[in-house]
Amino acid sequence: MVAENRTSPDADLARELLDELWEIVTQEEGGEINPDIARLVGSRFVAIRYCLPTQLLGKLTDPKLDCLCLQKGRGDSDSQWDPRSFAEKVIVPWCAENQSVLGTSAEPYVGKPLRKPRLEENPEKVRGIEEWVLLYRILDEVERRNSQEYTRLCMLQALRSIHRKFAELDFEYFVPERISMEQTEKLIGEFLSEGSGGDRGLSVAAALFETFGRYFGIYQEVKRHAINAADQATGMAGDIECIGGDGKLRFAIEVKERNVTLADVRSAVLKARKASLRELLFNAPGANPSDKEEMADLFARTWASGTNLYRLSINELIRVGLSLTGESGRIDFLENVGRQLDEYGTQPSNRKRWKELLEGM
Repeated sequence: MVAENRTSPDADLARELLDELWEIVTQEEGGEINPDIARLVGSRFVAIRYCLPTQLLGKLTDPKLDCLCLQKGRGDSDSQWDPRSFAEKVIVPWCAENQSVLGTSAEPYVGKPLRKPRLEENPEKVRGIEEWVLLYRILDEVERRNSQEYTRLCMLQALRSIHRKFAELDFEYFVPERISMEQTEKLIGEFLSEGSGGDRGLSVAAALFETFGRYFGIYQEVKRHAINAADQATGMAGDIECIGGDGKLRFAIEVKERNVTLADVRSAVLKARKASLRELLFNAPGANPSDKEEMADLFARTWASGTNLYRLSINELIRVGLSLTGESGRIDFLENVGRQLDEYGTQPSNRKRWKELLEGM
């Protein structure tokens, strides 16, 4: 008698593999996009969107499986399996954890096109026939090659297209109705504890100065650039600029998620002088220990030449500034963080993490 789960891929192993490949895709730059696979990931038919990664992941988890098989059947062939239950155990919950990027269906294989023993080369009486034929051709090529390397490549290409789709989604951030100063500091500390190439730090700082501008009225507008924009291209005096009601630059902020260095200060001072800027703040956790003496001297000389330099950590700014705004200012600040993350092309992993941290409050 054949064991019930003989031909089914191991769901736990498949999920580990899926998470591993997703991590690769979210960290890489410029990965290859297959236009045919991208078309299927963007299909208007939810069954196609789910079927492609389900079939590929099943085959990748257990190479013996038939990539085109849709039903286990009653035979004892090692190639037969049950993609429907596999999708519900692995792909559906993974999708739900990632903003339902493929759709919200809990049972994506219940539709008529997938209620067959095997995908067909020329399906009849099915809407979107061109995409169903394309799906067959992609999976048939995987099955004919029967190569782990090629199956993995196709799965990576599918995940890259999913990641691109994921990046276009709007995240919904649930800011708590009440939040203490201690909770705010802990929340921001956890968010910034993971490296982001400056992306998270800039979003948090810009959000904070937006709140300060609204509550203290010392400037009217906050400008910032995208994290990957070169200073020369933006023409800005700092990562963030605070503009007065008269349109004049009040002060600029250079944001660092690491300790500021002497080279950072020298570069920023040159930009400040070019912009005739009198107030420049370095938002950084600290100063490079080996540069402290020379940095103090540079701060003094720069003050003498007409520009005030400051260095404050995000925690110092939060504790003083948001104590003065009160609890409503803290709520405003957290809402601003989400808006910054969405508006400036922040990596989906950063937006997802902010959403998770807020939901864990």
